[in-house]
Amino acid sequence: MPCWYYTREELQKTPSFYDHIDPETEARYRREGARFLFDVSSKLNLRYDTCATAIVFFHRFYMFHSFKAFPRYVTASCCLMLAGKVEETPKKVRDIVKTARLLLPEAIFEQFGSDPREEVMAYERVLLKTIKFDLQVSHPYSYLLQFVKRIKGNQEKLKELVQMSWSFINDSLATTLCLQWEPEIVACAVLYLATRMSKYTIEDWEGRQPGLRWWESFVEGMSTEVMEDICHKILDLYPADGSVQESTAESNRYGIVSTSTPSTSSTTFTNMPPSSLPNAGTDLAAKRPRTSYPYGHGAPMPQQSLTQRPTSSFTQPPPTVVAPDRGAVHSYATRPDRR
Repeated sequence: MPCWYYTREELQKTPSFYDHIDPETEARYRREGARFLFDVSSKLNLRYDTCATAIVFFHRFYMFHSFKAFPRYVTASCCLMLAGKVEETPKKVRDIVKTARLLLPEAIFEQFGSDPREEVMAYERVLLKTIKFDLQVSHPYSYLLQFVKRIKGNQEKLKELVQMSWSFINDSLATTLCLQWEPEIVACAVLYLATRMSKYTIEDWEGRQPGLRWWESFVEGMSTEVMEDICHKILDLYPADGSVQESTAESNRYGIVSTSTPSTSSTTFTNMPPSSLPNAGTDLAAKRPRTSYPYGHGAPMPQQSLTQRPTSSFTQPPPTVVAPDRGAVHSYATRPDRR
């Protein structure tokens, strides 16, 4: 199995970097691709795991190819087509292309060429070779639910904790965290961030051992340094006032410079976790949450305090999802070269 985790230096020296794309622009392209995938997935009623798998494929692809050589929205469309097959939620290329045409300005959609359907399908072979036919992707969502099942406390408080953590997982997909850390580590970090934001203290949990904090029980070798590094990468998506700026112009949303003044209103996060926490052995049907993504432009914002909560709204009724048992976790969190 190929290793899909990279050091900070490796993440900086990508093919796009050697193709004279500066790191800030590459980071913006990755955010735009992720946002596009969330939007297309939402319109096609795809599950959150299909969307997340497509985004992971997208990030992995551009560790081997330049954004100059492969237009990001064509690549993203191909990633979603492949993710639909992998997650058993297939969509016709025609429907993906049709949705992309609705979302993208005409000037950008021209990247799909004279035959957009054939263009997307032609990318599939390149994508499969690039990701080395490694199609199975794990996401932090399932690990988050496993962890929360072990926490003892008020169920309403825990549901709020899951909702906030779930949104932070969505946020993390705009970054390269999926290329730096295993999903259980990201899940543990966003849970830690949610406890800090909500000022909730986890006092008791299943498997508690003397001398171990909850994150050390959930992920062997987990350190606060790693968690805070992950948390700050997520918080960098937010301006200092705690809101998430989104452009009022659709063209700006997908990378065309506009003279319109960006809106300062906050984004509503609606890709939601279960409305009730699953108990061990409970057989619950998986349903798809609506997807929305905090989307920004340019260089990351300065780091902010972990106790300053971003503006969010958790008003949509969340779906029920299953937390599969993926077995014991391992100690990955001790490699300093990945921070």
